[in-house]
Amino acid sequence: MPASQSGEFARPRPTVFLSYASEDRPAAQRVRDALPSFGLEVWYDESDLVGGDAWDQKIRRQIRECDYFMPVISAHTEARHEGYFRREWRLAVERTLDMADDHVFLLPVVIDGTTEAGARVPEKFRAVQWLRAPGGQPTAALEALCRRLIAGEPAKASPRNPSAAEAPATRSSPQPARDFPAFPREEPGQRIRFWFQVAGWGLHSAWIAFSRLPKWVRIGIYCWLAVLLMSRGCTPSHHPDRDDHDTPKLSATQAEKLRQLSQSHSGSWTPVDTQQLLGQLAKELPAYAASAISPRVLAIPFAAPTDNAAAQQLAGTVFSQVYGRLAIASHGHAGLADEPLPTLDASAALEQGRARHATYIVYGAVAPSGADLRLTVKITAVGDGSAVWSKSYPLTGADPAGIAQEVSAHVPSQDDDD
Repeated sequence: MPASQSGEFARPRPTVFLSYASEDRPAAQRVRDALPSFGLEVWYDESDLVGGDAWDQKIRRQIRECDYFMPVISAHTEARHEGYFRREWRLAVERTLDMADDHVFLLPVVIDGTTEAGARVPEKFRAVQWLRAPGGQPTAALEALCRRLIAGEPAKASPRNPSAAEAPATRSSPQPARDFPAFPREEPGQRIRFWFQVAGWGLHSAWIAFSRLPKWVRIGIYCWLAVLLMSRGCTPSHHPDRDDHDTPKLSATQAEKLRQLSQSHSGSWTPVDTQQLLGQLAKELPAYAASAISPRVLAIPFAAPTDNAAAQQLAGTVFSQVYGRLAIASHGHAGLADEPLPTLDASAALEQGRARHATYIVYGAVAPSGADLRLTVKITAVGDGSAVWSKSYPLTGADPAGIAQEVSAHVPSQDDDD
């Protein structure tokens, strides 16, 4: 090493490894040309890698031996999810694991409007101050940093978070209030990313505002949230297989009126019977009479063999009470189809449900089952056609009121939809 005229050895210039994406080569060249004039020696792959060199090995060695690592950050590095520069960044971060926390090694430089919020960089990069050199042009801030590094005074470019040595001397000393983050800036072609950054900015700012509230206010909010969550968690859920005692309760007067209404619809069901049921319901229970155009539940009259009066009577009686219970439970927002389906066909029932924009459909029919006739009632979700509930009842000894109560109890409630 040459000696100066004063007999002192000249101090070697600090070395900087410049890492960049290939799209940013022109800007990186401008940074490379500026740093030597500020007193730093730059290692730059395009100029220092010559033929025959083991490229990857030399890069790894230079990152291990350089004094400082300067990643060039831009919209190009943000857009690329992979590239050799990311390997260089990772190697530099790995080297910092062996360094003291207050030692300056990473010197990120941004050459465009890329912001730190949400940037696709290693977390270690966020712990230090970023410099801005638009287009790679040298700035006063970049020159000042280089001069401090040459002079061996890196304190002003130290990590943002104060080290333990710089922390307040006593635990009782108040912590400085955190500043609100800067509002994100929208970059060309980055609209979706910009709105994600705005959302993150809003959450971060809200948390800082919450942290500034008096301690007793924050404790009160925490307690309120805990009570709210516990009360929600302890509230029993309503499921389609709930017991009969979960059925919306009918008064004795309502139950008797439904029984009387059902007795007047004991024959083969026609559109006239539908209008008659709606009219009688409007007269006896006016608050629940409306048949919704777009109901949550659509009730389709139960079918029965035309040559079996007993089957027709049971189907009409049960259906009248089922619809009455659904109308009362939904405060009139239950739909009523005009006539029964030709067969107990789910596709035909779903077609009617979709036409009325219903969420669920209730339909049924009396049909032979072995040597007996049985009333089968089904509840189906219109959205995906899945079966919610189904059950068959023998005609012998059938209890229309009990069947209606059980059927209406298994129609999902509004809480189940939520």
